[in-house]
Amino acid sequence: MGEPAPLTKQELASKLVQEIAKNGEDIPSKFRHENGFPEAIDVPDIWKNSLLVINHGIETSFLEELIQVGKQFFALPLDEKLKCSAGDDIFQGYGTDSVYSGVQTINWNDRLFLTLYPRHLRNLQFYPNKPDKFSGMIEEYSEKLATMTEATYKAMARSLGLGEDCFLKQQGKNASITGRFGYYPRCPCPQSVLGIKPHSDGTCMTILLPDNEVDGLQVQKDEVWYKVPVIPGALFINFGDLGEVMTNGLFKSAIHRVVTNLDKDRLSLAAFCTPEDRYEIGPLSELITDDQPQMYKKFDIHEYRRVFFETYAQGLRPLDVLRL
Repeated sequence: MGEPAPLTKQELASKLVQEIAKNGEDIPSKFRHENGFPEAIDVPDIWKNSLLVINHGIETSFLEELIQVGKQFFALPLDEKLKCSAGDDIFQGYGTDSVYSGVQTINWNDRLFLTLYPRHLRNLQFYPNKPDKFSGMIEEYSEKLATMTEATYKAMARSLGLGEDCFLKQQGKNASITGRFGYYPRCPCPQSVLGIKPHSDGTCMTILLPDNEVDGLQVQKDEVWYKVPVIPGALFINFGDLGEVMTNGLFKSAIHRVVTNLDKDRLSLAAFCTPEDRYEIGPLSELITDDQPQMYKKFDIHEYRRVFFETYAQGLRPLDVLRL
């Protein structure tokens, strides 16, 4: 199975979850997990594959306003939002997860994908002109994210007894941060519909700005699902598949999902941190030992994406295919 086929704007409009929710009709069966899914419990602590970060240097009021500006975008008329769509690129612009091809249960969300950093990689044709504050706030947040990402990579290295620049060197000068505004409309049957089904991210790490007004993110550990608490001003960092590979399995990629809500819409902003496309990805040689042999083969991002699309529809993990 390859990547999703391109869509016209008319085809995209017919698939948007927000439009389906507005119609007030029964939710199509393709969104339903007919056997339901395991409930989550309160999280007992934070593990090394997931972090709640508070003292990150970004004002809580700024983060709250950024979420509100994102909600204002999704409240715009459909024609205005479709100006930001990209029928031939699922990682850019306005759209919905339901464009994925293949037979699978579909996620209950729409999204706006934007390259945030570095600036010269941005495709501004997908950046909204409305709301007025959108571009300025994204510019400021992107710079803060770049600083935070660098500090986190250095902290990862120090925690493993490595030179603090070792993970940064694996990213390349054009390592990117891609933002995903995820919009989850209220859902009349949250017991059988997921905003995003269980998966791990194809990133080194992901930095999530959640909605303070409604929770929804849940993580899995030892086959048990846990609710991620919403703390005003906190950012949630989870390590992705590429981070697990680079650390040779010492840091684990977090399996997570998003549940829906009966009464409230929810919006979050995820920042996906990935290396340059041309870089080969594999475990750092310093982390391969007799006691910790190499766990994953080397690959490039294009091979990873191919494996991701082949496995995601089947509910499998890409790392299971890439494991030695």
